[in-house]
Amino acid sequence: MAKTKNPLSSLKEFLITYRSTVKLVWQIDRSAFIKITLANAAFGALVYPSLLVSKMLIDAVIQSLTTQEISNGLRIMIIASIGGLVIDRIQQVLQEVDRILSRLLSDSLQEKIQVGIARKLNLLPVVQAESPTVRDLQQKVLDSSGRSIWYLVNPISTFPEIVFTIISSAIPIFSFQPLIIIPCILLALPNILIGIKTSKAWHDLSTEYSPKWRVYRALEDFGTKGRYLYENKVLGHVEILLGRRFKMAQEYFNLSRDLDSKYSVQRQFATVPLSIFQTGTKLYLYYLAIIQTLSLGTAQITSSGIDRFIGNIGRLIRQANDIFQNYLFISDYEKFMALPEEDQLSGVEIPSTLHEGIEFKNAWFKYDHSPSWILKGVSFKIDPTDNIAIVGENGAGKTTLIKLICRFYEPQKGEILLNGQNIKVFNIKNYRHHLSALFQDFAQYPFSVEDNIRFGDVDKKRTRIGIKKAAKLTGIINFVQSLPLGFKNPLDKEFAGGVEPSKGLWQRVALARILYREAYILILDEPTSNVDPESEEQIFADVLRVAKKKMVILVSHRFSTVRKADKILVLEKGQAVEYGSHEELMKKAGRYKELFSIQAQSYQ
Repeated sequence: MAKTKNPLSSLKEFLITYRSTVKLVWQIDRSAFIKITLANAAFGALVYPSLLVSKMLIDAVIQSLTTQEISNGLRIMIIASIGGLVIDRIQQVLQEVDRILSRLLSDSLQEKIQVGIARKLNLLPVVQAESPTVRDLQQKVLDSSGRSIWYLVNPISTFPEIVFTIISSAIPIFSFQPLIIIPCILLALPNILIGIKTSKAWHDLSTEYSPKWRVYRALEDFGTKGRYLYENKVLGHVEILLGRRFKMAQEYFNLSRDLDSKYSVQRQFATVPLSIFQTGTKLYLYYLAIIQTLSLGTAQITSSGIDRFIGNIGRLIRQANDIFQNYLFISDYEKFMALPEEDQLSGVEIPSTLHEGIEFKNAWFKYDHSPSWILKGVSFKIDPTDNIAIVGENGAGKTTLIKLICRFYEPQKGEILLNGQNIKVFNIKNYRHHLSALFQDFAQYPFSVEDNIRFGDVDKKRTRIGIKKAAKLTGIINFVQSLPLGFKNPLDKEFAGGVEPSKGLWQRVALARILYREAYILILDEPTSNVDPESEEQIFADVLRVAKKKMVILVSHRFSTVRKADKILVLEKGQAVEYGSHEELMKKAGRYKELFSIQAQSYQ
């Protein structure tokens, strides 16, 4: 059971949420925010004139019946009706202004928050971005955003209307008996407390389910993304995946229903005293009209004022509760957005010429979640124009070593040098700009060929010459020229005019992307694992041909390709056990020769 918070604490959280929401909306479109506020304030302020029109109509009818002065009563009725028509039309226009601008702000706020989350995730250090805690927080914010955005924007528009409606409807109440306001407010307090408990319960449920929703989204992708279609058809396991998804959803829906039902019952009981008070007051007012202590119009306007006052106090509570409930969303969002970003600008820039390459000096590394060291005292050196291959069994630490070179992680012990300096002294953005990497799970953008290559260096001035040069270097120029739209052709058959390149072609498109950058260091971390050995050899040979003056680092399981490298680093259980050329390592008759021989036998 969620504990009820201190009212002052709840008020503070409410004000924080409202301020944060206004700040977000103000940043998106301050003009729309001002127009919505003024339109709704005017709508609420027109409530009292509307009540006066009703009073005039009723009193005019009663006066005409009593005095038989039809003409005077008719004149008042016509004036009141015209006034009511004008008020109604103005309110209709104000409602349309609110509807259009609220929708605009809601859509814009949704986009701002989702883009902000995506941008933030990519600005975090990798160690933090990959943290399950951060991923759970991100998922919780994303899952809450769709429901919460409207509850953030809606109060922005309705708050001014509600406040001015309460003020307008309070005028006839104060004219009759000001003390009636007190029970109206006091009897609404139980609803406030129930709303606070409801918000806390929903947030707890959201927190509990955020890790599960990540699994849910993965199951959703398997069922809807085109890249899984073929395997789904062959394996015939879609019903199992969708069954798991449906089961997770139903479990959440049932808990949501139980939560809704529980607090709905509490709200119903909490509103009974308020309803009794409202009905009793109405009977008393009309009784005074019957005994002619009040005019029927005064009784009616006072009764309507009480109804509207109580109704809008209820609306105010619901809107405040929605805003308070979104305190939990806003606090999660702001907590995520406040995560410390990777410092990409501090440090020195890499010199224009490298006199020394990369050197690992007794580097040790382990992941936060790993009980044991992944790399153990690794030491080796790569000269500025060397090309090396890294080999070893799965789990030997090859990809981890690449992550350290890319500065996604830092070694806990030892150091990594570039040009004789610890790589930590270099500006990360500048450092990575001089590095280009093609990973095993490289991106296959469903955009044009031009975009797929140009993304290799978005800071470079876009020229068709540079893009065409990269395409020629990787041997895809003939493929591109055969396409109906050439470099503008989409590389995804699910888009109009798009084509689906083969795995080998995708490898070369991705390779063109990393060559387009013209970096000092080229890294290929098993990017060709999905193509045949002959194609991999050809791709690596092409890389060596066009990158003679660059540092090339290749991770591969295929020794027919590896043997072409200047030097080969053998990793075993996180240790660098051998380092040298193919010929040197074969003569050494150590671990490399053993692995090479095992693979060679499989081809015989």
